[in-house]
Amino acid sequence: LALRETTLADILQSSGYVTGLVGKWHLGAFDPRYHPTRRGFDETVCFRGGMHDYYTWRIEWGTGTVRRGDGRYLTDLWTQEAVQFIHRHQEQPFFLHVTNNAPHTPLQAPEKMVREFDDRDDLTEGVKTLYAMIKAMDEGVARILDTLKRCGLDKNTIVVFSSDNGPQFGGEGENNINRFNCNFNGAKGTVYEGGIRVPGIVRWPAGGIDGGRTVHDMVHFVDWLPTLLAMADVPLPADNLPLDGVD
Repeated sequence: LALRETTLADILQSSGYVTGLVGKWHLGAFDPRYHPTRRGFDETVCFRGGMHDYYTWRIEWGTGTVRRGDGRYLTDLWTQEAVQFIHRHQEQPFFLHVTNNAPHTPLQAPEKMVREFDDRDDLTEGVKTLYAMIKAMDEGVARILDTLKRCGLDKNTIVVFSSDNGPQFGGEGENNINRFNCNFNGAKGTVYEGGIRVPGIVRWPAGGIDGGRTVHDMVHFVDWLPTLLAMADVPLPADNLPLDGVD
């Protein structure tokens, strides 16, 4: 990510928010100037790069501590770290960016969860594993939401859930991961609807977004920054580069 760009974390950090990143950081892996702690995040637990093993992982805590796989499933580690961040900063305004790498390859999930899909004869072993990966992520999201509720933060915390692209297809035999895609044409790697139309779920009861509504307007990722800043009543820096996004 170009160093001239200002991130959402940069702006919220300068406005008094504690900022945290938990998960995948695919915006600069080698030059320390591109580390998330230099891009607006106070606390980071992440790997830098694209694909990553879910068990033999190498994770960075900030810029000083590196830990390697200790038996925990990586998706569960992200959830645990996100929950701990919320508990640490429940008395402060915070911005927590949780970037699950699931269900990105490699196809790895707890065997017990994979076997829960054995009654589906229409699924390959690859798809069963991938669905287990998604289920583990779903359970993690539920734990994060439950933590917000237990801390009394669920009403006035803006929660956004989205994804970076549609599902990846391909593979042979039991490793084939072609599957249901809402009857959209295309998948990851294409600009058809199946490749670029992703969930955009927002929850903010105190702000009047309390569920039960479907909005059919088109939204692009560039729209999140100006929209979230407006929701938080945080002004855009006067010297910021022109934005492509719209509130």
